[in-house]
Amino acid sequence: MADRFPSIEDIDAGESDVRPQSGGGGGDFLERERAALGDDADLFASNDAPKQAATNVGPGGSITNTTNQNTSSYTNYTPQTQPTDSEPVRAWREKRSADLQRRDAASQSKKDETIATAQKDIDSFYESYNRKTDKQKAQVKKEAEEFLAKREDTTAGGTSWERIAKLVDLSGKGQVGGGEGSSKKRMRELLVSLKGDKDAPAATVA
Repeated sequence: MADRFPSIEDIDAGESDVRPQSGGGGGDFLERERAALGDDADLFASNDAPKQAATNVGPGGSITNTTNQNTSSYTNYTPQTQPTDSEPVRAWREKRSADLQRRDAASQSKKDETIATAQKDIDSFYESYNRKTDKQKAQVKKEAEEFLAKREDTTAGGTSWERIAKLVDLSGKGQVGGGEGSSKKRMRELLVSLKGDKDAPAATVA
């Protein structure tokens, strides 16, 4: 490499131009560099370095016209578009959606109507039940008052047979009242006769 530059004697003689490199090849330059480094040349070698092609090595060892071997591995990506529905399919989807909405609305209306009818029936039932309960309470109260009045009446006034007759049914109707064909008919007739006889046995006056 030193032979490219003029010596001191040449400079004193007026020659200062740099001599052109002999051989000009990049391979000769690398060989000379390796020869200058000697055994240390292997320390600077790297197998991992990307390889580049040099078409020319200029003066001073500068490399020109390099071609970058690294090319992009990415390709143009075009996103896949969803296929659009045809007109008949789109019309069918719209009709189906409208039918489902109409069915849901009809079902909800029917449900609301059923709930309203059931609530009305429940209210009517409790209203009727309360009326019947109030009526039964009034009837029981009335019968209780009548019973107490009769009980007080049987403890005073008239003969003992008259008071006894007030405690039993002497209407002569049915089995209880001693009607025709009943087993209590004879007893009813006996009590009726004793009730009307102040001189009957044990007919004490209260």
